[in-house]
Amino acid sequence: MENMDLNKIADKLLNMNPDPIPEFVLLKEFKECPPDSKEYKEAYKKVCNHPFVKKYEDSQNDRGFWPPFHGYTEGVIRLLLSFGLDKNHACLKKVTKSLLKALDNKENWDQSEKQDNIRWWPEMFIPLVNAAMLSLIDKNNVNLDKHRKRWANFAENSLSTGTYDLSVDSKQQNEHFGFITKRIIPPFNYYALLLLSPNEGINYINDSTAQSLVNYCMKKSDGIYYIYNNCLGDFTALDAKNRDSRDFCHWIRALSLISQFNGWSKYEQKYYNWILKQRNSDGLWEFPGKFDFSISNSWRGKNKIIDSTIYVLRLLSKKKAF
Repeated sequence: MENMDLNKIADKLLNMNPDPIPEFVLLKEFKECPPDSKEYKEAYKKVCNHPFVKKYEDSQNDRGFWPPFHGYTEGVIRLLLSFGLDKNHACLKKVTKSLLKALDNKENWDQSEKQDNIRWWPEMFIPLVNAAMLSLIDKNNVNLDKHRKRWANFAENSLSTGTYDLSVDSKQQNEHFGFITKRIIPPFNYYALLLLSPNEGINYINDSTAQSLVNYCMKKSDGIYYIYNNCLGDFTALDAKNRDSRDFCHWIRALSLISQFNGWSKYEQKYYNWILKQRNSDGLWEFPGKFDFSISNSWRGKNKIIDSTIYVLRLLSKKKAF
């Protein structure tokens, strides 16, 4: 990867006098400001008191989420994490309790989705979603262990030949869950990728599987469902002057997920170098339109550059993937 000091870019953004949320993100994630320092505490307090955060505090229901769960609550969790909130914030503590209840079959999201087998939604999909969301908030939670083991086994068996084998995956999932369904959940599903991402040096799938998984994701023509609908390996469609910023952001988000796995090193140089070439004359990024994870008070002036650059830096530094 082209030589670049992310710390200097963070300094440049801080010198632009960012709004409270991006300021805190820069201090926490890129300047690695100590949590017990006065600067960190004061910056975090501003974030916790910010109208963006208060909005979700006030709208969170008594059960700890924001209906509907699948879709909306998932998005709120990701947004709160993008603000720099940690698992001890009131909102995330409440939703964590709900997630744990749901994993113990003591909570129901009052949603359903018609599938070829009525058991698919409650027995396969919802537990995976709950576990994946919990892994974002509290990655070391012991309640994740059995879910990680389940999906790691599926991944390692279905990718054992070096590429994805649908027949193997179908057979093992139908046997494991005890019912037949045409729509299984592959290892390159968004939620499985979240759940199986390495955690502080702990790998839940072996290196061979990780490489096969990354290779498959990079070549898959329709990308990662829920994230990006085109081939991740093809950046020629993302022309800097003509692209839709949402497409570029979704591509970055997909790469952020894949980059967590050991197999990403094979691709890192090529794709990071191309992303670096998309900077403006000041060495920063500026998306042409507002995107899902904008964190400044508004999408005007310098804020576009600050938010866009933070979004890209999170990929380049492997700080956030959600």
